[in-house]
Amino acid sequence: MNGWSRLILIAASAFVLILGLSEPMTKTTLDRALKEITDKRPDAFMEGVYQRQFNQSGQLDTTLIATSLLDFGNRANAEIMNPALWLERPPATWHIKGDHGELTVDRNRLYLTKNVIANRFEEGRDPWRLSGETLQWDQITDLVTAKTTTSLVQGRSQSVGDKLVMNLNTNEYTLGDKVRTQWRNATSSQ
Repeated sequence: MNGWSRLILIAASAFVLILGLSEPMTKTTLDRALKEITDKRPDAFMEGVYQRQFNQSGQLDTTLIATSLLDFGNRANAEIMNPALWLERPPATWHIKGDHGELTVDRNRLYLTKNVIANRFEEGRDPWRLSGETLQWDQITDLVTAKTTTSLVQGRSQSVGDKLVMNLNTNEYTLGDKVRTQWRNATSSQ
């Protein structure tokens, strides 16, 4: 092997070595939504959430369904997309949903925002329909509160208040200080 052959062999070896140490030429691309999730650095991410909780006597207490949940452990509130809850509070069942939710780090309070609707169903009674932009459910006291304008429809009456405090177990509520109520007249066909 002459000098030129050795020089070409050394140059080729150096080129292969440099190529091997450099970053790969192909990079994987993440879906945009998945990239946004990973940038937040959650401890866990779940899609298609379906969770049931039972009370101490073994009866179904709460069902949570959501599109997704980002759990940040003890660092921050968990983020929930499209949460829907069914709360069994005999004799009534509550169905509460919103576009976005946050579950506090201690898992005791759920904040719902954007297009929040809460329906109360009880056999033999007119359903209640609450609607507003925010709602907070304290799971320890079973109090539902809102600090924004909230509408409550019960049968033929509709009340609008500047805030809401409701006990899910006793069905006692207040709509704040500035309440307007409108009654719809029964039509002759009813």
